[in-house]
Amino acid sequence: MFSIVSFTGPSGAGKTTVQKYLGADPIVTYTSREPRKGEIDGVHYHFTTREKILTMKAKGDLLEYTEYGGNLYSSDLHSIKEIIENNKVGSIVVDVNGARELKRNFDEGVLLVGIFASKDECRRRIYNRSDCNIEERLASYEQEVNGMLEICNIVIINSEENWPKNKKIIDWMRKDLIERKS
Repeated sequence: MFSIVSFTGPSGAGKTTVQKYLGADPIVTYTSREPRKGEIDGVHYHFTTREKILTMKAKGDLLEYTEYGGNLYSSDLHSIKEIIENNKVGSIVVDVNGARELKRNFDEGVLLVGIFASKDECRRRIYNRSDCNIEERLASYEQEVNGMLEICNIVIINSEENWPKNKKIIDWMRKDLIERKS
């Protein structure tokens, strides 16, 4: 039985949106980038320095880290282990490399969910959130999609026309989570 629901996919696909809809406790990851407007430290990310992330990795405190757009993004190994060891359920947004590491280290304890959207839709969403690095964010689109298709247990096509079907899938996952918490 899984304890971690992992969301992966290209930038702008809607990973965080689907994660919020699921309602499982989020595992807050680390980044060395500056917060976007409205982002809160400890809620959206742990905003820190590149040096701190590299030190955490050297100490064995991280599951993995990825450099993206000149910034580091990383997953705290202790938070993941705590959820699994205490038989809780949490959710995390990671890139395909993070998903591979979750699978490699925790196998059956992780449900890998891919979130897919067309490149044009991702571009539109990135633009709408006022991110000026659109093409840089989409540079790894094909790599993320191919990796997601290779590794994920479920792939959700995140578009308006598919939302009724997606809602059923996510509601099924949510029902399972609620039943296990009871």
